[in-house]
Amino acid sequence: MEKQLLSLLGNSFKHVLGGIIHALRAILIAGVATAVAVGGATEAIGSAVTQQFPPNGLTHLAAAALAIAFGYAVAITVAIEEILRTIIKAFELVIQEAEKLGKEAITEVEKLGRAAAHDAGAVGRTVITDAGAIGRGVTGVVGGVIGGVGHEARALEQGVASHLPGHHNNMGGVSSTAPTLPSSGSTS
Repeated sequence: MEKQLLSLLGNSFKHVLGGIIHALRAILIAGVATAVAVGGATEAIGSAVTQQFPPNGLTHLAAAALAIAFGYAVAITVAIEEILRTIIKAFELVIQEAEKLGKEAITEVEKLGRAAAHDAGAVGRTVITDAGAIGRGVTGVVGGVIGGVGHEARALEQGVASHLPGHHNNMGGVSSTAPTLPSSGSTS
């Protein structure tokens, strides 16, 4: 991230420096060209008006003053234009680099999110598997305890039933014959 930021600053500085050099050239060319054109036009107009060639000293003075003023005005105008153009290009460069960084950041976050989801899914599957194994183990233990209690209850029932009169151990502790009771009408 720091390397990309330094690269962005380096590219911006290089772009701004190139823009400044271009602006200085444009300012110099526009200012000098305008000064020469205005000075020459003033000399020509002064010569035509006074009907003499070369024109007098006041014409030279007026030509120099107009050349300097117009040359300076054009140079400042070009300078402002070039500065604004360079600032706009620098902002465009920063925006492009920021968009690249944003896309890279989104890609990294998506990768991390996928990895986290995958890890969470793996942990969830492990927890579910372990919970199922524990549940099966508990079910087996409870079933064994219930089966043991049931077995012991049958054994206890058979033990008690074997001491009851008229009880015969047929078919798992269930008597097929009923105990005989003395009848009230018979005398023995």
